[in-house]
Amino acid sequence: MARITSRTSVVTESAARFLDEIDELLGQPLATDSRFIDLLEATPDPHAAALGLLRVLEAAGESAPQFLDAIRSGTAEDLAEDEIDRALLRRVLAVMGTSEAMVDHLVRHPESLPQLVERSPFLMISTPAASAASLRNDLLASVGADPDDPAPTADHLGEEAIKDLRRTYRDAQLRLVADDLVAEAPEEIVDHVMAVLSDLAAAAMDAALAIARAELDPEGTVRIAVIALGKTGARELNYVSDVDVVFVLDSSTSDEQRDLATEVAQRMRGILSDAGAEPALWEVDTALRPEGKAGALVRTMSEFTRYYADIAKNWEFQALLKARPVAGDVGVGEEFVETLLPLVWEAASRQGFIDGIRSMRRRVVDLIPAAEAPRQIKLGRGGLRDVEFSAQLLQLVHGRTDEEIRTPNTLVALEELSEHGYIGKEDAFVFSAAYRFMRVVEHRVQIPRMLRNALIPDDDEKLRILSRSVFTSGSRSGPRLEETRKDYAKQVTRLHDQIFYRPILDAAVGVHGAVVDAHNRGSSMQAAADRLQAFGYRDPQGALSHIKALTSGMSRTALVIKQVLPALLDWFSNGVSPDAALLAFRRLTDSLSSSGWFLKMLRDSGLAAKSVADVLSLSGYASELLLRQPAAVAWLDNYDNLTSRDPKALEAEVGGLLKRHAASAITPIRETYSRELLRIALRDVLDVGDRAKVPGDLSALMDLAVSGALQAVRMDLDQPETPLYEFAIIAMGRWGGNEIGYFSDADVTFVYRSVGEELRAEDKAKLSKHVTKLALGLGSRLKASDAAQGIDLDADLRPEGKNGPLVRALSSYRAYYAKWSQPWEAQALLRARPVAGDSGLIEDFTELIDPLRYPVEMPTKALTQVRTLKARMEDERLPRNADKRRHLKLGRGSLSDVEWTVQLLQLQHAHQIPGLRTTSTLAALSVAAEEGLIPADDAEELAAAWQLATDVRSAVMLYRGRTAQSLPEEHFELEATARLLGYPAGGGHELEDDYLRTTRHARNIMEEHFYGF
Repeated sequence: MARITSRTSVVTESAARFLDEIDELLGQPLATDSRFIDLLEATPDPHAAALGLLRVLEAAGESAPQFLDAIRSGTAEDLAEDEIDRALLRRVLAVMGTSEAMVDHLVRHPESLPQLVERSPFLMISTPAASAASLRNDLLASVGADPDDPAPTADHLGEEAIKDLRRTYRDAQLRLVADDLVAEAPEEIVDHVMAVLSDLAAAAMDAALAIARAELDPEGTVRIAVIALGKTGARELNYVSDVDVVFVLDSSTSDEQRDLATEVAQRMRGILSDAGAEPALWEVDTALRPEGKAGALVRTMSEFTRYYADIAKNWEFQALLKARPVAGDVGVGEEFVETLLPLVWEAASRQGFIDGIRSMRRRVVDLIPAAEAPRQIKLGRGGLRDVEFSAQLLQLVHGRTDEEIRTPNTLVALEELSEHGYIGKEDAFVFSAAYRFMRVVEHRVQIPRMLRNALIPDDDEKLRILSRSVFTSGSRSGPRLEETRKDYAKQVTRLHDQIFYRPILDAAVGVHGAVVDAHNRGSSMQAAADRLQAFGYRDPQGALSHIKALTSGMSRTALVIKQVLPALLDWFSNGVSPDAALLAFRRLTDSLSSSGWFLKMLRDSGLAAKSVADVLSLSGYASELLLRQPAAVAWLDNYDNLTSRDPKALEAEVGGLLKRHAASAITPIRETYSRELLRIALRDVLDVGDRAKVPGDLSALMDLAVSGALQAVRMDLDQPETPLYEFAIIAMGRWGGNEIGYFSDADVTFVYRSVGEELRAEDKAKLSKHVTKLALGLGSRLKASDAAQGIDLDADLRPEGKNGPLVRALSSYRAYYAKWSQPWEAQALLRARPVAGDSGLIEDFTELIDPLRYPVEMPTKALTQVRTLKARMEDERLPRNADKRRHLKLGRGSLSDVEWTVQLLQLQHAHQIPGLRTTSTLAALSVAAEEGLIPADDAEELAAAWQLATDVRSAVMLYRGRTAQSLPEEHFELEATARLLGYPAGGGHELEDDYLRTTRHARNIMEEHFYGF
């Protein structure tokens, strides 16, 4: 301890004891020599370095002093006066102070220590030993296989062969780690490190195959090749990762040979991945094979060809981009690549190919646990995967016609894309620098324990140690690492969001060199159009014209739009209708271009800009409403603006409009209705709030608008000479049930009565004519005829339908129901809900209809009539060629099935059970379950089917602005519907499966409870 100076403040007391023990083992005061201490202090973790070296020297036993001989470079007897090979000692301490896994390896195999103390500037990097051929020779030699044999076969088997393979692998890994940790600029050699790791993995697979062959197929009858995918295929493997592979056989393989090949592949995988006396290397992952884990482990070349020609999904072609033969039969491996790689570029031309791949990437990001996302080096925003993904997408878009950018390696791809003009040189440099730095960080995270990990530690001390292993000069603190990493992530995120679209803007306005390579392979406009089409724009030339119109010139509007449009174009393409979104955005901008607040909001509010893009790309209905009221886009800067307005405040607003405008108030009332309808639609599209409340919100808004409109029309039409009367509007159907959607007409009946003395016949006729004019005037003035959204009143559910009078007196209703009422009319009255008019009349009308809709008992004849009518409706009203499984209203298990089941229960039991006296389907169903009229599980199934059918109808209306009769079959409509219902991108088929399953269950329940089957 005498030689440790005051400079050794980082050497802990326990570390100092380790150093004394090292000196004791060596018989010389090496570890307490100030030169040793200086190097020790520079390691990431001096305590770990001291302990690691002690453990290794203890394991070396009697040969420990040879370590001392290796690091001495002079001839003096006294170590204090002798020269020390500082570079060599620095290498040793770097390994000991960074990688406990490598220390463990040396403790298990102290005979490997001499490899670490060879007098050479590099042990692996830039040496012949780093070549793929040399690594293969070494690994095959470790199991006694001849590298020159077309089918190398090991000469020793079992556990000993596996131990030899794994130890040789780790010896090579040890030498690579040593070079990596002492590199002055590790980011400059990280590409070489990844290549060596990839080639080392390939060599290990060849050696494992040699063992499996010796044990199972010593004659070499099976021609099997191992194809690496992912990072191994791209030669950018990290220290610890699953190695993705597929196994391919010669097409002439017999069934017996196939079974043998399966055993060989399974054995090869176990040799590398199973636990043993020598720890496993890594997991051999075969999940990327055709049909995944459910598919055959091995396939012939002809089977692979058929699969990729007829069955493979888009992402499977993307995976092929990095395919590389790494082990086994060379001819079979080369045939695989030569046959299947061209299919990648054919598939990349498919409609929706790029969009599907981007959707998968978004899902991966969405699945990252929130607590991990900020610390993710690989998968998080601005991480390694974003760099890889950016390069791959540009390759997939432009590699279809440009073979020179077809390379599996990310860093090489960035160079080629830059060289050929598909990405700016500065952008390529940023991507490359960020990728190199983050790869170094990822490696340093993995090296300590050689475990799969891509998370920055959240412990300050661990972060400090990590930072000291990343940086070799300057500040080596944790904050520097985090600041550097976050800065790179920010730059990558910015580029990732803009890199595909910024050149398109340049091309649209004629900037020289935009999206065109240095050799002028094609016009920049065509390249820009190709890029837009690949990203989901179905009319790329039209999109380019919109982009040009938005960004041309030097006006403030154009300058701001140039800043935000790349991100908007990306968000549009993430939706379902990017072309429609871009057109709508152009129209919106034209309306608001003179509004400084709009441009400022687009530039400064990420929430508002993203929300505008989401609305315009997902909902034609909401987009059209927004274009009629463009100032409402300001709401999107704060989602609090989208919350439901207080009903009393809205009533007061309508009341104020009536006071100010009297008979002319109907126009501002419709404007209020349109404004609040837009608010509800925006809330729905952006998934702000509870979607199940939307029908109630829409119904309440319609109640308010119709009630206010009725008052305005009466102010206009009622004259002093008009006989006194009361008038009421009764909502029917879905409006009566507070269950309307964006698609719903307003089903109504009108009722009136005279007030005061009995009228003479001519006055009765005059009043009848007047109230009919009132009803007609109300309907016409509520219809859409200007920018405000209209309401279509539909009185077809009135007694006698279209053949009956539009408006009936209360006495006429009483006479009609007493003489002519049919069971279906009583059923229709279950949804009757007064919404506007005079309270006294409303009370009397309700008193009139309650005995009809809530009868003391339901005669068998009436029950038969209801069931017969339902059966006829299913046969006659369902449109010809409509799919009964998909029709949202009349289909099997859809709205009609659920509603008629519930209404039958109401007709049978509402007289005895007051809770059933509700116009709401779900409320009545809930009470029926509580009262034991239907099992709770059945009620839950019916409610789920009804809610899903309701949601689908609204979602389709939101998307296309037109009503939907059936669950969409067209891809884009189904996808949009799913997105609007909260399914992830690509969730259309999941929605379809959910709908068909849910309604099938509901139909079975309906048949039991309605028809009594």
